[in-house]
Amino acid sequence: MAVEKDRELVLYLRERFSEAIIAGALDVEEKDILDFDTESLSLSNIPYKVIANIPYYITGAIIKKFLSARYQPERMVFLLQKEVAERIVARDGKESILSLSVKAYGEPRYVATVPRGAFAPPPHVDSAIISINNISRERFATISEEKFFSLVKKGFSSKRKMLKNNIGADSTFFAVCGISEKARAEDVTLEKWFCLASHVS
Repeated sequence: MAVEKDRELVLYLRERFSEAIIAGALDVEEKDILDFDTESLSLSNIPYKVIANIPYYITGAIIKKFLSARYQPERMVFLLQKEVAERIVARDGKESILSLSVKAYGEPRYVATVPRGAFAPPPHVDSAIISINNISRERFATISEEKFFSLVKKGFSSKRKMLKNNIGADSTFFAVCGISEKARAEDVTLEKWFCLASHVS
């Protein structure tokens, strides 16, 4: 299935892949992906992948839509803004709400840089291809998604402050999870965030 909002592109795709559409191998939906109901596809027992060139300004919303879906894709591949791709994989060693939100469900990998000159007309920024593999909810077997992400958001509520001050957790929990009391939210790995979430009430 292909989902496209632009009317002209929808018409082009329907013409370009008319044989596949007639054969029932492809369906082209004219819709905003953020309004698309993934549960309408009855994907409960069907492994599927999401591959997309997505608008930069809704990157986070699209990724969240599929990672938090009732029936998650097993893999996602996106072409998006290079800066955002680097944030997702935490290339600089600093985590963010976005990178932790992705890593909590899957394994993001920076695949390749796509220079702005590869497009016509060229955008103002370079792009990148990333893949998010092995998507699942296995990490949430013993802790709720709501509790985990609530703690992460609280931890990043004031990035310049130490994490301990943001979440108000007991020092004992930091010691148990191997986190420095002077650490900021961006310095804490995914595994240690889950450790904190399992101890903080």
